[in-house]
Amino acid sequence: MVQVTIDPLSRIEGHYRINTEVDEDGVITDAQSNALLFRGFEKFLLNQDPRDAALLTQRICGVCPVCHSIAAANALDELFGVIEEVPKDALVMRNIHQGFNFIASHAAHIYILWGPDLANPAYHNILMQYGEMGNAVWGELAGRFMPIVNQFNGIRYPAGSSYLGAIREQRHMHDAISLVAGKMPHSVLQHVGGVVYSPTIADINELVAYVEKTAEFVEAFTLGVSPDTWIENTYKASSPQKAVNFVLERLQELLDNSLVSNDFSHSSGWGDVPLFAAFGSELVGEQLLGLPISMKMDRAGVYPDPDKIGFLSYGVFFKPENGDGYDPTSPADERVIPSGYMNGNLELEEFDYRIISESITHSFYIDEEEDRSPWNGVTVPEGDPDKIDYTKGSESRYSWAKAPNYGGIPCEVGPLARLMIMGEPLTTGLVQTFQENGYSPVNNYTRMIARMQEVLVVMSELMKWILQDLEPDAKVAVHTDLSMAKDSTGMGLWEAPRGALGHWIATGSDSMVTLYQAVVPSTWNLAPRNSQGIPGPVEQALIGTKISAAENALGVDYANPLGILHTGRSYDPCLACAVHTIDRTGKHPGHTIRVL
Repeated sequence: MVQVTIDPLSRIEGHYRINTEVDEDGVITDAQSNALLFRGFEKFLLNQDPRDAALLTQRICGVCPVCHSIAAANALDELFGVIEEVPKDALVMRNIHQGFNFIASHAAHIYILWGPDLANPAYHNILMQYGEMGNAVWGELAGRFMPIVNQFNGIRYPAGSSYLGAIREQRHMHDAISLVAGKMPHSVLQHVGGVVYSPTIADINELVAYVEKTAEFVEAFTLGVSPDTWIENTYKASSPQKAVNFVLERLQELLDNSLVSNDFSHSSGWGDVPLFAAFGSELVGEQLLGLPISMKMDRAGVYPDPDKIGFLSYGVFFKPENGDGYDPTSPADERVIPSGYMNGNLELEEFDYRIISESITHSFYIDEEEDRSPWNGVTVPEGDPDKIDYTKGSESRYSWAKAPNYGGIPCEVGPLARLMIMGEPLTTGLVQTFQENGYSPVNNYTRMIARMQEVLVVMSELMKWILQDLEPDAKVAVHTDLSMAKDSTGMGLWEAPRGALGHWIATGSDSMVTLYQAVVPSTWNLAPRNSQGIPGPVEQALIGTKISAAENALGVDYANPLGILHTGRSYDPCLACAVHTIDRTGKHPGHTIRVL
C-alpha cells in the first residue's frame, strides 16, 4: 500500500489537500479530503449590522463573490420583511449580475484551472503510440490548453490559444459586471430590498455587446458552430435523445472529414467542446464513434454506492414573469434553474430545505452536538493546536470543512446536479446513455460536459433578461431601515457556479446579528466523513478508481497521479479568501483583522 498525498492541489481557487491510499495495482482504496483553511466569517459577523452581510460575505471568494452578495441580500430581504416587495427589475438585475459571473467563473475553471490537465505529459506518451492521429490530437491538446509556463522532455511549450483567449473573455465578463455593479470582484450592487443601481438604455446596449463578443469566442474556439445552433439542438431539443443525437452526428461528421488528413484544428470545425467530447470518453469515443483511443474520463470520479450520495440544487435565477417578490423557500417552479434533490439512483424528489444539516464529527470544531441545522448552527474552532492534525487518517478529525448533509446523505452540488435536476436535454440524455451502456452516469466526463453546457444555457437566458425583461431607469429597491430587522430571521438559498449556497441569519432586539451560517458549495463537495461515517462526495468519487492517466494505461505512476488530479479538480474546488494563518505553536497573541 502506498500513501499518495496531493498538498496543495494546485490550479483550484485556494489551497486543498487530498490524501489517498493506493494498492499495488494503482487502485485508490481510501481517501481523505482535507480543507485546511478556517473561514471564520460566521464568527466576525456576530453583533454586526446585518446590512453589512451583502458586502462582507463576498470576501469569502474572489472568483464567485457575486453569489455570496445575492445569497446574503436574499436572506436580508426576508430578515427585513420585504421579500414580497422586491421589484421585478431588481430581481432581473440580480439575474444579470449572477449570469455574467457564472460564465466568467465556468470559463476560468474549464480553460485555466482544469483545461491544462488535458495537456499533461502522460497524454503525450499515451497518444504517441497511435501514429499520426495520436500526434495530431496531442498537438491540438497542447496547442490549446497548455498553461503559461510549461516545460517537459526539454521542450518549452507556449501557452495554448484557447487558454489565452479565455483569459481575455473572462476580463470582458468582469468589465460587464463593473458597468452595472461598480467593480469586480466585490461589487457594490446588492442591498436589502433590491439593488442600488438602475441601468440606462446605454448600459443595456453595452451589456448586449459584451454577450455578443463572448458569443464570437464561443463560436470560434469553444463549439465550432454558433451558440444559437448548439442551443437550438440541445437545450431546446424536443427530447434528451435528440440532443445526444445532434452531438453524436456532429462528432461523426467532423471525424469523417478529418480521419484521412488527421486535421483536428479549430479551422476544420473542431471546437474545444467537440474535441473533448470525442476523445475524453471511452463510451463516446471508442464505442460509439469507433476511435482507437480515448482519455477514459468516464471511468473516473464515479460513485460506487448510490445509497450514500445525492444531488442537490437550491435553484437559481428568478423568473421575471413572476413579477415583484419571491418565495424564500425556493420551490421548484420559482427559479429558471430549479431547486430539487435527486437521489443516487437518479430519482427526483421534492426539495425540503428543513432537512439540511452539518456534521462536525471529522472536523476541527467543538460542539456538544455532532449534527446541527444551520438555523441553530455554531462555529467554535478547535483551540488546542495539538488537536489540529490532519495526518491521522480517515478515522480522525482531518478538515476545517464541516460535512453538510441532506437528510443524512452527502450531496454533489454544481452544474451536473443542477442540469440533471432541471432535466436539461443534453445532460439528461448523456447520463441516460451512460447508464444504458453499463457506465456510471456521473463521472468526470459528464461533470465537465455539464459545466460546458451550463455556460451556453446561461448565455442564452442572459440575453433574454437584458433585451426583454430589463426596463431602463426602473424602480429597483424598496425602502428599509435597521429597526425592521429587530428579532427576526432570514434565509438566502441560491446557487454559486460551483453549487448550492445558503446563508442563514438571525438578529436580536437591537437588530444586530446573533447568528450567521454560510453553507457553501465546496463544503458540500469536499466534505469529510459525516457522523455516520459516510465519506464526502470527492472521497467517494476517488475510492475504487485508478490513480494514473486513462485507467493506468501506461502503468502506475505515483509521481503523476493524474486520476486524483482530474477528479479533485472536476468539482471546481474553491477554498479561496478564507483565513490563511493557523498558529499551531500557541505562542503568538491573537490579532484583530479588519475586512474592508
